[in-house]
Amino acid sequence: MKRIIGFLLASAMVLSLAACSGGSSSGGSSTPASGGTSAGSGTGSGAGTGGDAAASSETGWAPTETIEMVIPFSAGGGSDVFARKIVEIIELKKLCPASIIPTNKPGGSGVVGYTYLNSKGDSPYFIATTSSSFYSQPLSNNSPLSCYDDFSFVSHLCKDPNLVVSGTSRGFTNLQDMITFAKENPGTLKYGGTGNVSDDAILMYMLNALCDIELVYVPYDSGAEVLAAVLGGHIDICCMSPSEAGEHLTSGSLIPLAVSADERLSIIPDVPTFEEEGIAMRHQQSRGVVMNAGVPQEAVEYYSDLMRQVSETEEWQMFLKDNVMVGAYMPTEEYVEFNKSLADDYKEFLGIILAE
Repeated sequence: MKRIIGFLLASAMVLSLAACSGGSSSGGSSTPASGGTSAGSGTGSGAGTGGDAAASSETGWAPTETIEMVIPFSAGGGSDVFARKIVEIIELKKLCPASIIPTNKPGGSGVVGYTYLNSKGDSPYFIATTSSSFYSQPLSNNSPLSCYDDFSFVSHLCKDPNLVVSGTSRGFTNLQDMITFAKENPGTLKYGGTGNVSDDAILMYMLNALCDIELVYVPYDSGAEVLAAVLGGHIDICCMSPSEAGEHLTSGSLIPLAVSADERLSIIPDVPTFEEEGIAMRHQQSRGVVMNAGVPQEAVEYYSDLMRQVSETEEWQMFLKDNVMVGAYMPTEEYVEFNKSLADDYKEFLGIILAE
C-alpha cells in the first residue's frame, strides 16, 4: 500500500505540472460538441497563408502535400470531435498551407488506427490524436506497438477530468457516504465502466487502494450502456466526463461524489476534488497529437507549432469550455518527457489491475 500511495503522489505531481499551462471515459466516449462541416465532410483545411503559417515554416520544413489526420475511433466519439475541431480551426484561421483530411480508422480500441499510422514509415504527412487507449492497449499487451518508442510526440493539448457519480438507489449524498458504506459492506457496490483497462477502471482500483475498500468492476461496451445501467440501478457507481453527466446532475438522477481533476470545475463548482476529500487522486485522460517514429524532426516541430497556434485561438478555448476539458498545451520537447511519466503511470496501474 505504501508503494501505491507513493506512486500516486508522484503521479499527481506530474499531472499538476501538465496543468500549469491550462485550466474516458475511453477515447471513444461521446462529448457534446460539433466539428465544422468542412472538416466533417472531409474537405480538409483550406490552403492558405494566413495566421502564422509562414512563421511556422521557419522550422525548416512546411507541408506541400495533403496531410491525413488519423482518428483511431469511430465518427461521433470524443476523439473524433477533438480531432475535427483541430482541423476546423486550422481551416478557419488558415494556419496551414496544405489541406488536412480527418480519417476515421476504428477498431481494437485504437489499435487499428495506430497500426495504420505506424505503417506509413517516416512520411511527414500522417498525424494522429491520442487518448487513454494509446497507453492502455500497448501496456496490456493488446497492441504490438510501444507507447514509448514507436511514435514522435508532437503536442499535448488538453486533459479530460473524470467525474465519479452514483445512482440514487443507495441514497449516497457525498463521497464519504459511499466510502463508509463500502467499508461496512465489502464487495457489495458495483462500479461500471467501459473496459478492464480503461481510465475508469484505473480510477476504481485507485479508489480501492487509497480508501481500503472493495468496489467491484462491471465492464460494458460503451459509455451509453454504463449511463443506462447506473440510472437503472443495475450498478451503483460509475465514472464519466462532466459534460456527459450534465442534465442528469441537474435532474438529480445522478449524484456527483467527486471529480478527479487539478481543481474544482466551474461547471460543477460545488463538487469537490478527490484531493479536497483527502484522497491523492487526480488521474485524467490526456489528449494530444503524435506522428510515427522516425519522421523528420523539423516536421514534428512544424506540427508542434501548428498545434500551439490552434491552442491559442478563441475557438479552441470555447471548445474546451463547452466540453469541460482543461487546456494543457505542451510543445514536442515537453510532451516527450510527459509521455514517459504518463506511460509509466499507466504501466504501474495496469500492472495492478491485470494482477487482480
